[in-house]
Amino acid sequence: MEDLPSERIVRIEKVMLKSRRPRFVGVNSKGGPGGNIVTDHVVRIHTDSGAVGVGWSRINLKQAEQFLGKQLNELFALPNGCLEAGESIDLLLWDLVAKLSDQPLYKLLGARGSRVVELYDGSVYIDDLEATDDEAVAIFQEEVKTGQEHGFKNFKIKIGRGAKWMPIMEGLERDVIVIQTIREAAGPDAKILVDANNGTTLNIAQEILKRCESARIYWFEEAFHEERGFTEPFKAFIQASGYDTYVADGESKPPSNFFDMVERGWIDIVQHDFRARGLTWWKATADMIAPWGAQCAPHCWGSIIERYAHAHFAASIPNFCLLEAAPANTQGIVLDGWEFRDGHLIVPDTPGTGFDLAPETIARGTREEGGFCISV
Repeated sequence: MEDLPSERIVRIEKVMLKSRRPRFVGVNSKGGPGGNIVTDHVVRIHTDSGAVGVGWSRINLKQAEQFLGKQLNELFALPNGCLEAGESIDLLLWDLVAKLSDQPLYKLLGARGSRVVELYDGSVYIDDLEATDDEAVAIFQEEVKTGQEHGFKNFKIKIGRGAKWMPIMEGLERDVIVIQTIREAAGPDAKILVDANNGTTLNIAQEILKRCESARIYWFEEAFHEERGFTEPFKAFIQASGYDTYVADGESKPPSNFFDMVERGWIDIVQHDFRARGLTWWKATADMIAPWGAQCAPHCWGSIIERYAHAHFAASIPNFCLLEAAPANTQGIVLDGWEFRDGHLIVPDTPGTGFDLAPETIARGTREEGGFCISV
């Protein structure tokens, strides 16, 4: 379906959907606590034919008013996706167009990947600053247990305690203890990832890999800011040491030469934010980096609903790695055909994304703070 049907946006709703994590999430190497509440900005756009597109968007009431009365072809064009005017509602428009074409989103995007999408639990933060080593071991054993009880098998660990929260060497020692604890608790088949949020140096990152060799770290995320003087020797060290660890980066204000470093093979996994960049950007980026042997694993912390559009993207490309998620209890959503099984999301063959809000959630949420409902 290259030609879009004549559709006009006549109604827009927004709901601030709150989910609760099973525990309070602590800090990363530089930032404040993640807490136990996740707030999703869910927007629904209605067209004059009765079609509805649903997804994450940060648009406010004033911005939403600018979309009322717009024709779909002013905002979106196949095969590439959103035009500049539609970028702020990218995820909604892809859902809408997939529904209008009566196909699942992953098929509209290309259907070149697997519908069985592997996840990891990204909620293992720095939760042990007041703990002894023994107490820290118990804390993270329990966190792995919680993740497993919610169906997760793979775990990403926040490290970099020595950047801010502990003396450098004390922080390094604790990082190593935590990585080894989680490997033991998660079992030999789990993928163990680490994320320093740019809170380690080249030397410390290399030391962590050496001291955690038996933990078989799957990827090392944001060891430091992406600079050739650090990234090139880090990748060279990994290769010379015979490690299978991937270098993952791109989430936090990557430099203008970021993709040059990806093309050179110094960065293996691209991680720009999924909500901020949108499906249109990611579709083009996945195609660009595939010939270089690089993989996609977008950052998507801070959302629960995002995983559904994200999994469709994963199923649409041949070079997807892992999907970031975390345990949470979410009320008031409607899933059409989705399964979460054995640490994987199974992408459905239902039209669009296969996600929506329950009618009562919409009715209540549009009246609550941050929500709205407008129409022509």
